[in-house]
Amino acid sequence: MAFLRDSLQIHKLASDLGTRIRKDDDPVAAILKHCEHRIKTMLVGAGDDWTLTQLLDWIANRLSTSFEVIRSDKDLYGIKEKYIQQKETAFVQLEDEFSHEVFGVTFKLHHSESWEHQYVSVIDCRDHKAARGYFTKWHELAHLLTQTDQMRLIFRRTHASTNSADPEERLMEVIAGTFGFYQPIVRNFIKGDISFEAIESLRQQLCPEASWQSSLINFSKRWNSPCILVRAEMGLKRSEETKLNQNRFDFMVSPETALRAIHVTANDLARDLGLLIHENMRIPQTSVIHRAFTEESSYEADEDLSSWETSRGGSLKPCHVRVQAKWWLDGVDALIIPT
Repeated sequence: MAFLRDSLQIHKLASDLGTRIRKDDDPVAAILKHCEHRIKTMLVGAGDDWTLTQLLDWIANRLSTSFEVIRSDKDLYGIKEKYIQQKETAFVQLEDEFSHEVFGVTFKLHHSESWEHQYVSVIDCRDHKAARGYFTKWHELAHLLTQTDQMRLIFRRTHASTNSADPEERLMEVIAGTFGFYQPIVRNFIKGDISFEAIESLRQQLCPEASWQSSLINFSKRWNSPCILVRAEMGLKRSEETKLNQNRFDFMVSPETALRAIHVTANDLARDLGLLIHENMRIPQTSVIHRAFTEESSYEADEDLSSWETSRGGSLKPCHVRVQAKWWLDGVDALIIPT
């Protein structure tokens, strides 16, 4: 987030949106506040008990866009022909828009009637892109939520890979993650203790189109009890990774990988308690996370964080936790819940 906060491009966007930020203000927070104000305004009088899918469709309609989803090459050429027949010449080279790294494109329509949508957002859900379909839709809405007057004259936004170095594309990912799992809606449906089963039930109830991985990350962040989510995979120490990336030959033999916490997501309640697991920490062999990885299975057990060793030879402070570990896609997802 520091990368975005310090970006002149993001500061300019915040200013263009009329957020009136000062030099030392956080432009990301200001833009998120701007987006939330717009969404709340759109929801006035719309009722309660929305699902996230209903929110997505409602906001898309209010932003005057519709979604066209590509699930096969046949779909792509069907969408292309549909809009060419409507004299939308931007669709003539539609197939060229979707490289391996492009997930979505939003076009401004030039021949729509006054009562029709002004835009169409084309979402590529072929092959590996299917898992991000829900997120890609919100990414396109993020562009429309932050559209300035200067952008309204000629409009075609391309949503490239999540690895994009463009600060604005990275910001759209933040906006999509914030409102794709909108806290005021999610908290109305959270009941009981967190678990993989509870998260999957919530996903099916609120946003079945969302991927399991994005649901796991975002629902655990929003749960009403402390929780740390760890993704465990085989990896090297940071110093070893750095040496290999620099093509250094300090090693007489290749360094051995170990099971490590490759990604760590702690919700606010866990951070408030001072619970901390550093990314890339080695997973204790005594933990059920290790057992779940070795046996490619799922396990649950009570443990203590004092068994986790730091890189300096110490250990984490004692804390009794319940660990739920689940093998998935060559690694283990683990929910670590203080007891």
